[in-house]
Order: sequence, then structure tokens, then C-alpha cells
Amino acid sequence: MAQAASLRRRAAITMWTSSYFAAAEAAPNISEWAEIAVILAVIVLCCWLWSEKKGNAPRRWPVIGMLPSVALNFRRVYDWETETLRANGGTYVFRGAWKGKQDCVISCDPRNMEYVLRSNFANFPKGADFHAEFYDLLGDGIFNADFDAWRLQRNVAVLHFNSAGFRRFAAETMENMVYGKLVPLLAGVADRNATVDLQDVFLRYTFDNTCAVVFGRSPGCLSADLPRVPFAKAFDDGVEATFFRQILPRACWKLLRLLRLGKERQFRKALKPLREFTDDLIAYKKKTMGKGGAKDLLSRFMEQEGRYDDKFLRDTVMNFVIAGRDTSGVALAWFFWLLHRHPRVEEKLLAELNRVLSRRNNLEKEKPFTGAELQQCLYLHAALSETLRLYPSIPHDHKGTLNSDVLPDGTRIHSGMRFLYSIYSQGRMESIWGPDCMEFKPERWIEEAEGIQNVTSRLKRESPYKFAVFNAGPRVCLGREMAYAQMKAAAAAIVTRFHVRVNDNVEVRPRWSLVLAIKNGLSVTLQKRIPFPSNTT
Repeated sequence: MAQAASLRRRAAITMWTSSYFAAAEAAPNISEWAEIAVILAVIVLCCWLWSEKKGNAPRRWPVIGMLPSVALNFRRVYDWETETLRANGGTYVFRGAWKGKQDCVISCDPRNMEYVLRSNFANFPKGADFHAEFYDLLGDGIFNADFDAWRLQRNVAVLHFNSAGFRRFAAETMENMVYGKLVPLLAGVADRNATVDLQDVFLRYTFDNTCAVVFGRSPGCLSADLPRVPFAKAFDDGVEATFFRQILPRACWKLLRLLRLGKERQFRKALKPLREFTDDLIAYKKKTMGKGGAKDLLSRFMEQEGRYDDKFLRDTVMNFVIAGRDTSGVALAWFFWLLHRHPRVEEKLLAELNRVLSRRNNLEKEKPFTGAELQQCLYLHAALSETLRLYPSIPHDHKGTLNSDVLPDGTRIHSGMRFLYSIYSQGRMESIWGPDCMEFKPERWIEEAEGIQNVTSRLKRESPYKFAVFNAGPRVCLGREMAYAQMKAAAAAIVTRFHVRVNDNVEVRPRWSLVLAIKNGLSVTLQKRIPFPSNTT
């Protein structure tokens, strides 16, 4: 088969080149530009004839691999990738540029994900390429470490996240942030009948809250005047540059870094405010150590004097900022956009929250929702899960491969290749979620359970290899419960106090980056709901 295809290619090239020279002899006065155009056309034709098209995978071109397909679908890359995975049964092999270290297996098959993330975990670490691409941003922190370095950091973090003291501290901090900062800010916007970028507000909320809970100090981004935050801008620039390192050939991004061009120049400028922020935070923690006990995560690491140097502590700060700021912030933005598009869901959610409030006496109805009350709000939890299914905060993740292997679906993966799993595509697979997979339907997360006396509702627990938004296996996200609590607290407070309306001229589509943010933000207006007076605090 391959030999026959090769012969056909050679015959076609011979025919076209012969035609060109015959035409040149017949028309000796042909212009120089026309001659160049004909030569270019022959080159393009030759490349097309030598390209490969196997099954439903993207066409593979000489030297540049499958990159043209990515470039042609740049504006809708997530949906294009989803369509490609559907056409290939959930898995295909992507071939990048020659010598570009971009070859990978792309999959959203839960069987493959379980094998890589759990069953054969040791063979699929983050890998040297991942570490190199993320090193300037995350250093040797927990999300960029492998083996013993990762295990050591995770053990410390597990003990802290699971402690009762930390949970109480996190709940108190979150309540103060929502009702002392977020709600008054939005109330001011509503009073002025102004517009606001709700995604920006949520990123400020999650950044302040993450810093307060994990590092014991809030940077004050959520002030009423929405101050400029150099660290946040620098961090976004660093995330964007790191993302482009993942899609460029390794030699290419390293050359750009050496020459300080493009995104690498932007990243270089960002390193100074990033370093200043982390150094200032560490200096503050050193001054306040021992005053009031170690409630935050950074203090727990610093208590082990002599074990961790300042570089390690800086890496720790950066790793937990990306975990707590961007992921929950962008998820809340998508959540309110989906509520705007689905009034039925908003009505059901408001009814659930009002039922919880109706159990209080009148004097307590304006008080913050407690953690126990939010635990009762099954529909709220379901709506947030459904948002994450369709718009996961981290749309992709990938692993390296130590030794060649065969995945459960029969795909061979070679040593040195990456295994890239598309969490975005997984939530849109009919084979995984059914024919209504593209619908925003929180009800899919609730099931009826028959008790001794009556039928009750409960949350449906899906496999983490089917719903991988918090990762899965040994590296499953430690902050999963904290993320849900952070989102629930903000969502419940806002839905019961305001009707959020997305402005008509807003084009809502994902930005192609490490984090699935809304490309140009979410411009909204807010209208206060009748039950709550102006003073919401």
C-alpha cells in the first residue's frame, strides 16, 4: 500500500515538473514573478502529495507535521480538538514538527486516563520537558516536581489541608472575604448602575482569598476601586508565556528566551514583580512567625527551620497561587454566564437557596450562609460541577513517558512522547456523558435514593477518570473541597442578592491558554433582588 502511494506521488511530481518545463519552453517571455508563482505551486503540490492522511487524524505534512491543522483552527482549537477526538474514538497520535519534541498521544478515554494517572503512575511522571517549560514560573514546587521531591511536599500539604484548624481558618477567612469585600463591591456597582468585568472581580476574590488562607496575608485586590495589581498582571504574562512554550518546538522557545523575543520578552519583564511579591510575602511571614500560631500553609513549611530555603518557599507560593486563583475564578465567571443563558437553572438555584434561608428566623436571614447550609444545597453543587464539566478550568494536562507502553485502547506510546489528556473534550463526549452531553443540565449530578421512610436526593459520584477537572490518582487535587467551598460561598451570596445580566455586545469564547478563561472578560450589570436592602453586610 505504502509503496503504491509512493509511486503515485513520484508519477504526479514527474508529470507536473515536465508540464512546467514544457510551458517554459513554449513561452520564453514568461515573467519572473509568474515563474516564481509556478515554482511555489509545484512545491506546495509536492508537500501535499508527500503528506500523510491516516484515518480521521489531521493531515501530517513534511517537516512541520500536523501543526497546520492547529494553526487553521486557532480560534476554535478546543472544539476542533474535540471533533478530532470524536472522529478517532477518543484517542489519536499527534505528530509535531520534525525534531520539535511535540509528538504525543492525545486522549479523553477514561480507560487510558486511569491507566496513566493511577494504574501505571510510575511510568508517566510530569517529565523533563514539562519541568523545563514551567520552571521559570513554578520552579521545583509541588505541581512541577516528580518522585521524592513531589512526595515530600504533598505529605506536608496533606497534613495541613486535612487539619481541623486549617478548615476552620479557611471557612472564617472565606466568609469575611465574601461578605466583607465581594458583596459590598458588587452592591456599589449595582447602586451606580455600572458595568463591571465579573471575571476580573472573581480573579481578585480568589487571589485575595487564596493568599489569605494559604499564606496568611491578603494583597487587597478586592478593594472597591479595583486597584491595579502588578503581581496579578505579571503572573498572567508568565502563565501565557509558559503556555506558548508548550506549543512551540523546544529549540524554538529556548532560542526566543535567549534572545528575549515575543512572549519570552514579556515573561522576562514579569519575573521582577513576581519575585518582589514572593520575597515580600516570605519576609512578612518570617517577621510574624510564632504570633498566633501557624494557621496557613506557608507557615507550616517555614516551621521546619533549615529544611526549606527561600527559593523553595518562593516556588511554593507560585504553585499555590496558580492552583487557587485562576481555577476557581474562571469557573465562577463561566458559572454566571451559563446562569444568564439558562434562566430555568437560575430559578431552581434561587428557590433552593431561599428554602435554606426560610428555615431561619427573620433576624438571621441576612447573615452569611454557613458551611453546613451550603452542604445542603445539592443543586448549587450540581450546577458548579456541570459548569466544570463543560468549561474545566484546566482544559488540558499532560505527562511524560519513561518507557514505551500500550494503552488500554490499544494505542502504542513510545518513550519520550507525551500523553496529553483533554479534560475539555472529555466533558463533551457522547460516548461518556450521553446524547445530551452538550446541554447545561445540573440534574445529571443528582440521583434519587430510597431511604427507610422516603425517597431523598443525593449527589451522584462520578469517576474522577471520567470527570478529571481535579485531576485523579495519586496527584488528585488537595484543594478540591476548598475550591467548591470558595465557589459556593461566592455563588450563594451573589445569586440571593443580585440578578446578574451579561451585556449583549459581549462575545464569550475561551482564551487558548493554560487556564480556560473567557477571552475578553465577562462584562455584566447587576440588579439587586428585592428581599435584600442596600446594606448587605
